[in-house]
Order: sequence, then structure tokens, then C-alpha cells
Amino acid sequence: MKSMFKKSLLGVMFVSLSAFAVADDKAVAELQQRLEKASQYSADFDQTVRSSKGKQIQTGKGKFQVKRPNLFRMDTKSPQENLIVSDGETLWFYDPFVSQVTANWVKDAVSNTPFVLLTSNDKGNWEQYDVTQSMDNFVLKPKSKKSSIKQFDVRIDANGLLKGFSTIERDGQSNLYVLRNITTANLPNDLFKFSVPKGAELDDQRGKKAKK
Repeated sequence: MKSMFKKSLLGVMFVSLSAFAVADDKAVAELQQRLEKASQYSADFDQTVRSSKGKQIQTGKGKFQVKRPNLFRMDTKSPQENLIVSDGETLWFYDPFVSQVTANWVKDAVSNTPFVLLTSNDKGNWEQYDVTQSMDNFVLKPKSKKSSIKQFDVRIDANGLLKGFSTIERDGQSNLYVLRNITTANLPNDLFKFSVPKGAELDDQRGKKAKK
């Protein structure tokens, strides 16, 4: 009897785990399908940063621009300027306050910079996250324990309108981005090219990991 019960329990566990796996695959497919409905767009964003206890500690503004596949630009204007650009292969981060540029291969930066997924259908990138769906909200959790990100939430409706996204870091701090003034006018590819400004220091992480 105990043996039969154990086999039944294992069977239920196997079916349950399989169901979760299918649900995860369906969530990935649904999110990708929604993201593909807008091939390019530009929007202003309002950012709210909260501590692990929920206290608001900072607000900011900037512009977010996407062009599929694999191109995006996030230009924060306040409270302190910085720029993140993906040209499809390299992810550039520029901090003009300290005059420093950091360069990483996109594939190596995905676990810490989930914004990359908003423009990518690369299987290798998506496999770095577990995805679940609840209506128009998708929750992405990095599989890597080394990621500084605990969770990435994407709010996008069935028509492909991206309403906003948020990150929760390992220490509990959250960053909420709400999009407004969304337009779908053509964006030139040059917008997603980046050149290291004269006098800026370059921290090139690409040489530490060979491109695959």
C-alpha cells in the first residue's frame, strides 16, 4: 500500500511539474508575441525607486526607445544623467558624471539587464529567465543566483502596448518605470549606435569573455 501511495504521489508530482513547465513556456510565447506587435516605439518614462521597506527614496525621468530586433536606448535625464544603449551585440552604459563607459556583450548582460528581453527573441537570452503570467502582468525571474536582479515585471496588454516595467533587486530595492507619450514613428538605426565620448574612461568587459 505504501509503495502504491508513493508511486501515486510521485506521479502527481511529475504531472504538476510538467504543468508548471508548460505554463512557463506558454507565458514566454505569449509575452514574445505581445512584444512583437510593436516593432519600434519611443516613450517618456517616470521612474520611482523604493527601499526594501517600500519607502520612496528617489524619482527620475527619461526617454526609452526600442527597435526590434535587439536595439534599445534608455536615456535617464534626472536626477542624474546616464545612458544605456544596446546595438544588438554590445550593451553600453555611460555615466557622464564620472565620465566612464562600461561595455558588455549583450548575452553576458541579460541576467542583470533584463530590459534586453523587450527587444529580443534570442532563445539563449530567454532561457536565462523563468516566466509566469497573470493577465497583462508577466513576472521574469533570473535563473542565475549571481544576478543582481531578483525579479523583472513587465506590464503589456494584448495589443502589444507596453505600459511599464519594474525591477526588484536582491537587496529588495525596487525600480518602477511608467511609460507615457508613446509614439511609433520610425527610429533611425544611428540612434542605437554608441561611440565612447572623448576623455571618457572605457571599462571593456567584452575581452574578459570571448564572444560566442
